[in-house]
Amino acid sequence: MTTSSRFSLSTRRPLCVLLACVGIASAPTFGRQRGPATPLEHPASEYEVKAGFLLNFLRFIEWPTRPAGQAKEPFTVCLVGDDPFRDILDRMVQDETVNGRPVVIRRLSRWQQGCHLLFVSASERDVFRLLSQTGPGVLTVGEASGFLTDGGMINFVVEDRRVRFDINLKAASSESVKISSRLLSVARTVLR
Repeated sequence: MTTSSRFSLSTRRPLCVLLACVGIASAPTFGRQRGPATPLEHPASEYEVKAGFLLNFLRFIEWPTRPAGQAKEPFTVCLVGDDPFRDILDRMVQDETVNGRPVVIRRLSRWQQGCHLLFVSASERDVFRLLSQTGPGVLTVGEASGFLTDGGMINFVVEDRRVRFDINLKAASSESVKISSRLLSVARTVLR
């Protein structure tokens, strides 16, 4: 599936956005809540949808409790491997907050501490080794087949021209990442 493939999104509320992306709702847009939702002028690309999912995943995850001084630190989304998003993620998180915390994007050549969400590109070759280095409290998201069996938590799949996702709940639980039941309910598959 190429990035020129077209997908549809839904309303501005996070759960509605997730529902729309999996084909349950219609007439979609991503963004901040600023009034009634309006349709996009053009359908979203695969990576616009995936970027919206990444941002919204932050809203439906409970991380281990952090010391009080870290409570307002930015949510850091890290990308490893080739960056298929280009500037899409940067534009999407500009001036965005999740639970009162800003969101920042970091592009890495290898794993480094300080990430809340780690997106592993399909270009990354040694996924198992990379995931074994992350440690607890990091949500891992990928897009390659076998990502969940390598220990990843959420894997994007494209099905009938829609971006969907599967969840490995056991991997998330073992790394102290709690995934909301609302997010689980819109997943294509949940491995327990």
